[in-house]
Amino acid sequence: METKREGYYLLGVLNSDTSRDRVEGVQARGQWGARHFDKVIPSLPIPRFDPTNRLHSELAKAADHAEKVAGAVGLMEGIHFVKARQLIREALREDGIAQKIDGLVAKLLE
Repeated sequence: METKREGYYLLGVLNSDTSRDRVEGVQARGQWGARHFDKVIPSLPIPRFDPTNRLHSELAKAADHAEKVAGAVGLMEGIHFVKARQLIREALREDGIAQKIDGLVAKLLE
């Protein structure tokens, strides 16, 4: 990874519901649903980050904003990770950034 913007770009792609939805059909199934996201994510046609590509830059900026929203969620010490994840996803949806990222990732993977 060459730049912070590239990192945010990848965070946006990897943490989007769009990416999860696109690979869910090929994931192994376990007691609590789809598993091993890390093994199937390379099957997505994720373009290499191009800082001159407007869509790539927009996605990086949106992921940067999402990080700030997630960081502002007050999590109690000792909270179970599943509950913490639910609270953060809810905050991202309420902010509207989750939907924006999903739309950008959908365009990216077309």
